[in-house]
Amino acid sequence: RIKYALSSFANLTFLIPAGFKVGDPPPPKFLIFFDDILASINVACILCHCLPHELKEKIWWFNADMSMQYKETELQKLTSSETWGL
Repeated sequence: RIKYALSSFANLTFLIPAGFKVGDPPPPKFLIFFDDILASINVACILCHCLPHELKEKIWWFNADMSMQYKETELQKLTSSETWGL
């Protein structure tokens, strides 16, 4: 159920449990699709703010403007659980 304005992306914060801290079990992996590059970057930044500083590298984004090598590397990191979300 949508609680917040879609433009705030706050409806996606459920992906990172409230109060998440270093040492907690990782959340389920996720992959979010957007048709807007800036929106995908904004969501990644918002979700990173839900994590402790030491874990902010666990969430990234990629888009059509990035190299295929970068996208393949990030997808591999997601499948190996090095990162948790794209």
